Amino acid sequence: MRILVLSQYWAPENGVPQRRWSWLIKILVEAGHEVAVIAPPPHYQRQIRLKQWLSKDAILGCRRAELGNSGEKILRSGFFPAGSTLTRRILNQASVAFSMLAMQVTHRKQIQEISPDLIVGTVPALPTSVVTMLVARLHGVPYIVDLRDAWPELLREKDDWNSGTGKRSIREIVLSKGPFQVLTALTEKSMMWALTYANGIITTSKDLATYLGATMPAKRDGRERVIRTVRNVFPPKTKYLAADMSRIQRDELHVLYAGTVGRAQRIDNAVRAAKIAQDRGYKVRLRIVGDGAAWHAVRDLIQKTGADATIEHRYPAEGLEEFYDWADTALVHLTSWEPLTRTVPSKTYELMSVGLHISGVVQGEAAALVEKLEAGHVVEPDNPEALANMWISLMEDRTKLHVSARGREWVAKQRDEAVPHVIREIVTSVVSEKN
Repeated sequence: MRILVLSQYWAPENGVPQRRWSWLIKILVEAGHEVAVIAPPPHYQRQIRLKQWLSKDAILGCRRAELGNSGEKILRSGFFPAGSTLTRRILNQASVAFSMLAMQVTHRKQIQEISPDLIVGTVPALPTSVVTMLVARLHGVPYIVDLRDAWPELLREKDDWNSGTGKRSIREIVLSKGPFQVLTALTEKSMMWALTYANGIITTSKDLATYLGATMPAKRDGRERVIRTVRNVFPPKTKYLAADMSRIQRDELHVLYAGTVGRAQRIDNAVRAAKIAQDRGYKVRLRIVGDGAAWHAVRDLIQKTGADATIEHRYPAEGLEEFYDWADTALVHLTSWEPLTRTVPSKTYELMSVGLHISGVVQGEAAALVEKLEAGHVVEPDNPEALANMWISLMEDRTKLHVSARGREWVAKQRDEAVPHVIREIVTSVVSEKN
């Protein structure tokens, strides 16, 4: 089978979407499928000069195909440089989506050589879902949407998106009064349209798969919509295995957060919790490593409160061993938006793999997994008092830092058995159902 994947980001960029799909493509290629990808060149969080961006390849896409590390053929689309603001992100995602669609004409020869039997579009770049549907219709083939988060329900939390990023700019305030509301409404409707007509949907959590199965309208052609869960249990970049921190005696607790410092994470909650513990006489040291829209706001909060916390910029995934070795416990942290109850952050699986105690500030399926697999402790989001109490409890009884091997074993089974079976099964089922 020939599969065409549409994605906002791709290797050599090293974020979760890229690592997830590099791993999945390797599984598909090993199963005998041919895989091609349309994605922009590496550009996330990079400063690109205007002259460089205005090149023909950056606008219309490159005609020279690349060979990816997993055996995939890569065609690079055009793009508008990304940024941390919502405006820049919208422009970036829209430009990539437009280029992917335009390439069906401007790169007709290369696309004809691919001659896909199936189109797969990866979200959270929201316009990708619509483009996936349109490209699939152009080729007369079925399509699958890889829905990595609880979209489009997260769009309904738009009024709270910037609550953790600090003071909004005048531009954001003005745009939010009308244009942004219209844009998000159109995005939600368009995405629901694409999901409704999708032949298959891939989720990263069981709860989201169940929710979609119960709430989405039936397909108009009467055929089954195939919905499957493919968890983000891709192999970690590190082979590090944490020591049993319950046996290490010290009078302070080292807390690590390594991940996105964004709108949905609300890491300011952890900073406030560290300060509460500090004010009660407990030495909780919080170390934040990552980037995102709330990075500067979190840094400013640390300075303002005097919390025993530090914040650093993003570090390569393969270089996190030093941070893991320093930590007694690691945060998995989300805010209280209802759709996030159906999300399991990929960091959850990595921490289980390395055997590091999880301080879970999550709800729903993520919380259930941490507790069921005895991988750490959980408190409700947006409650710094509760988080501070958890950390104080861990300091007063360090035996609570001991984690079961069940989490590591469960993740390994998902990675080696469950996911390969599911990803092979869904692509085969969707194509055979269409035929």
